[in-house]
Parts: sequence; C-alpha cells; structure tokens
Amino acid sequence: MNIRKIKFERTGGFAGIRVATEIEIEDLPEEQRNEILELLDDMDFEELPAKLSGGLPVSDEFVYSIVVEAGEEEYQIVAGESALPQDLQSLIELLEKQAKRRLRKKD
Repeated sequence: MNIRKIKFERTGGFAGIRVATEIEIEDLPEEQRNEILELLDDMDFEELPAKLSGGLPVSDEFVYSIVVEAGEEEYQIVAGESALPQDLQSLIELLEKQAKRRLRKKD
C-alpha cells in the first residue's frame, strides 16, 4: 500500500473533546513513519471492516476514525474503544500522540 496521508479523529468520551489531525506520511521523521507503516501493514488495514463494534454500546467511550489515503484509494475504519484489537490500539496511540503534538504547536 502506497500511503500518502492519514486522517485521525477521536470523539466521544466523558468531556466530548474532539482530537483530530491529518498526517502527510512523508512529513514524519523516518522512525515514526516506519513504525506507523509497519503497524498498518501488519494488520492489513485495507482488509479491515469499515466499522468495528464490540457489541453493546458503552456510554462515554471514545470513538476513533482513521482514514488512510493510498494512491487513489481511501480506506476508513470507525471503531469504539471497546472494540479495538491490540494492533489497532497501538496505531491509535501513535496517531493520538501526533494529534496532541500538533495541537500544542498551534497554541
């Protein structure tokens, strides 16, 4: 998968604070870029269902949206935190750090 951009958004939670960012993959330092690309490759991101749910809704849980732009294709996944497999949790942690870092730079 020739990834160009990743869009990440976290909504929900008790306070309802939205965290979002768009990451141009080539703008990342090599180590971070490789870590994200490896996680996406290992989980076959493009093969995941568009929506992951863990059964009953959980009040105040975070909901994550990840869109990966690869060439002319877009792959999206939306998942509540109760439905996240471990590899997706690891990816979300990395993307959330990027989003928060970018928010701090804006302030």
